[in-house]
Amino acid sequence: MLPPDMHVIASSSVAGRGPILTVLQLVTDSEAATLRPALEHLIAEFRQLARALVDQLPVAPSPASDIDWSYPKTVQLNDTTWYTSPHGEHCRFEDPASGVVVEANLHAPDTIDPYFLLVYAETSGRHSAILDACTEGFHDMCRLLDLAGII
Repeated sequence: MLPPDMHVIASSSVAGRGPILTVLQLVTDSEAATLRPALEHLIAEFRQLARALVDQLPVAPSPASDIDWSYPKTVQLNDTTWYTSPHGEHCRFEDPASGVVVEANLHAPDTIDPYFLLVYAETSGRHSAILDACTEGFHDMCRLLDLAGII
């Protein structure tokens, strides 16, 4: 049995070669415990910004009432213009000046998605401890959130 900080990805055989196994060494329990305050800070910051950005959008009418309705291309928050790119139940907000990206659930902006949180950490430039620990990207972020009881 593998330890919990190991992750194996198996891919099917390709071009006559056998299956390929990729083994990832993820964040350890002790590293995750040390990073817990930094992770909580990142999550709180992300949630606050996601809520504020989603609050800037008008409430969408029901689909039956106006099929041609769409979200605005930009929103303003604290003198910053954010480009919007709604898709499904999410919206990607991007500050073109700083490059910060917030991908938020339109109906539940407090929802934490490991990939979206990682993108925010990367683009905000303020969470180096988390990024340094997430050498395996999404997989490490999932482990951090799992150990913190977030997902």
